[in-house]
Amino acid sequence: MSIIIIASDTAEIEHSIAQKVAAAMDYQLLDRRILEDTAKKYQIDPGKLADAMKTTPSLFKSLSSGQWRYLLACVEAHVLDRLLADKIVCCGLSAHLYVTGVSHALNVRILSGDDSQSEKERENRLQQRKKWSMAAYNEDETELSRYDLVINLDQIDPAEAVKTITGAAGYRKFQVMTYSMKCLSDLALAARVNVALLKTMTDISVQARDGSVIVSTKAGNRQKRKKVETIKELAGKVEGVRYVEVHVKKNLLGVTTG
Repeated sequence: MSIIIIASDTAEIEHSIAQKVAAAMDYQLLDRRILEDTAKKYQIDPGKLADAMKTTPSLFKSLSSGQWRYLLACVEAHVLDRLLADKIVCCGLSAHLYVTGVSHALNVRILSGDDSQSEKERENRLQQRKKWSMAAYNEDETELSRYDLVINLDQIDPAEAVKTITGAAGYRKFQVMTYSMKCLSDLALAARVNVALLKTMTDISVQARDGSVIVSTKAGNRQKRKKVETIKELAGKVEGVRYVEVHVKKNLLGVTTG
C-alpha cells in the first residue's frame, strides 16, 4: 500500500479531494484535526500551531523565529510518526515538503481552477504559499515539477481526479518496500530528535540512519564542549536513538547560537 499526500492552491479543494480519495481506497484521512493532538502531546497552544502553518514570523507578531520552527517541528514529527502506519491520505499538513526520499509516498498537486478569484488574487495566494514554504523548508511548493502527479480541475472534474489518484497509487512504484519504509523511519526519528533539541536551542540540523543520529550546529569555542554534551544528552533520550554524533561549525560571532 502507499501513502498519498495531497496539496492544492486552495485548502477547501485539497481537503475535499483528500476525503474522497480516502473513502474510495478505505484509507485513513490525516488532516489538520491532528493539530489538537499535536498540541496536547507537546503541551503547546493549538492556536499557535495553526498560525505557524500559514504565516511566517515577523517583527509585528509575538511568535519568534525559534518558536515558529519549534512548532513546525512538532507538527512534522507527529505527522511522520502517524505516516508510519501506512494506508493514509494526508492533506493540510505540508507533508509534501518534508516527506522526501520515500518512494511509496505519492505526492499530488491539485490546481483548483477556481473562477471565483481574479488572476491577481490567485497569484497573491501562490506567492504567499511560496514565501511560507521557502521560509519553512527551503522548498517552493508551487513548483509543479516536485510532484509525482499534477491534476488541473480546469481540465477534469473532481470525480475523475479521484479516480486518477487512486489509479496512480496502485502503481508498483508507490508500493511499500523495505528500503522506502526505512527512509520514512529515519525521517521520523530525525524529526523526533529535532523537536527535542529545538525546544531549547536553534541552528540545528538533524539526520538519522538506522538509529544513528548526526546533529549539525554552530557554537563558539568556549561553548562548544557544553553544547555538544547537551545535544548528546537530549538526543540520546529520544526513543530509537542508539548513537549520536555532533558536528559543530564555528560561529563567526564567537558565541553560541543555542
